[in-house]
Amino acid sequence: MKYAIIGNGKTGSHVATILKERNQSFEIFNSTNRVTKEKLKDFDVGICFVNGPVFESLAEELIASKINIVTGATGLEWSEALSKKVKDGKCKWIKASNFSIGMNIIHKMITDCMAKAQYLFDEYEYKIHEVHHTKKLDAPSGTAIKWKEWAKEDIDITHERIGDVVGDHIIELKTSNEIITLRHQATDRSIFATGAIKACDYFEDLDYGLYDFEDLTLNKLLN
Repeated sequence: MKYAIIGNGKTGSHVATILKERNQSFEIFNSTNRVTKEKLKDFDVGICFVNGPVFESLAEELIASKINIVTGATGLEWSEALSKKVKDGKCKWIKASNFSIGMNIIHKMITDCMAKAQYLFDEYEYKIHEVHHTKKLDAPSGTAIKWKEWAKEDIDITHERIGDVVGDHIIELKTSNEIITLRHQATDRSIFATGAIKACDYFEDLDYGLYDFEDLTLNKLLN
């Protein structure tokens, strides 16, 4: 498989390192080696880690190239219009706010357990707190927003930007007489790169369209 790495920031650089260690063929695209549909047609899959505005500026070229895309674009609102363009363009894209495999275990724990508070407690309150490095521009993080969606509650999300923290997310369920806390800490950015590379193996079984990495991985865990 030949990989196009789009964006050579922290996570993109980890993707390149892992692919090099595995003797895989890849090329890095950035501001000096710009993405075009003609260039991308030489690749089997693109792994894209850029910010939301940059990704939106690349979307038309990515669709026109028709290669499979794995993206962890940050600070991006995925519109129905873009999702339709991906499917109508006969493309397969996988997106994620967090490519950590362990995050899928968290997904299951939140949806199956912590999201059931309304059926178990008369009084309860949720809180979500996330911490990331100072260079992360979007806040709250996409992962924290996902946790709120999984819990299906109107939860206040607080955030901090400290040093070089890779990613730390906490959800707290407080009742009248106990506190339940669930936490996920990423200690190395390679987990996101490894997950993105793993996502490339999912395309074979997919129809055209836009998919969530979390949903695909969770389905594999349960089947």
